[in-house]
Amino acid sequence: MTASSDAATEFEELLAPHADKLFGFALRMTRNRAEAEDLLQESVYRAFRSFAGFRRGTNFKAWMFRIVSNCFISSKRRERRAPVLMELDGVAEADRAAEEELLDADTDWAGVYGELVDDDVKQAIDALPEDFRAPLLLSSLGGLRYKEIAEALDVPIGTVMSRLFRARQRLRRSLRDYALARGIAAAKEEA
Repeated sequence: MTASSDAATEFEELLAPHADKLFGFALRMTRNRAEAEDLLQESVYRAFRSFAGFRRGTNFKAWMFRIVSNCFISSKRRERRAPVLMELDGVAEADRAAEEELLDADTDWAGVYGELVDDDVKQAIDALPEDFRAPLLLSSLGGLRYKEIAEALDVPIGTVMSRLFRARQRLRRSLRDYALARGIAAAKEEA
C-alpha cells in the first residue's frame, strides 16, 4: 500500500461518519439537491487535495464543515459576479419541481426535515440572513458545538454565539403567530 492510498483510506474513514450531516448542511444552504450534491462533491475534492495539511488530532468534522461553508460562500461570490440570464416562463414550475425533487430524494432529509418542520418554519429559516442561517444549521442539522461552528465558519466563538442568539430571536419573532396558533406558546396577558 502506498502513502497516497494510505491517505485516501484515512480520509475516507474520517469522512464517512459525517457524510450525511455534511450533505444535509449543503442541502439546507443551497436549497437544491443538485446544487447540494455539487457543493459537497467540490468540498470533498478540495478537502482531499488539502488533506496533507490537515493536522491529525484536530477536529475533522469542523474542518469539513468549514470547507463546505467556504465552498458555498465562494460559489455565491462567483454567482454574484456572473451575469444572470433567465427566461421568466416556467419559473413557478421550476420552483415546484425543485421542491418535489427535495421531497423525492433518495436521502431521507426531506422526511427528517419535512416531517419535523412545517413550511412556515422552513420559510422563516430560509428568510434568515446567510450569516445567521449557517450557524443555526450547523448547530441543529450538523450537531456542532459552538467551538466547532467557530472553526467551521472561521469566526470567533463569540460571533457564533451572537449569531445563534440573533437567529433564534428572529425566528422567535417571525414564528410567534405560528406558535400561538398551535398552542406552543401562550399569549402574554396585557396588564
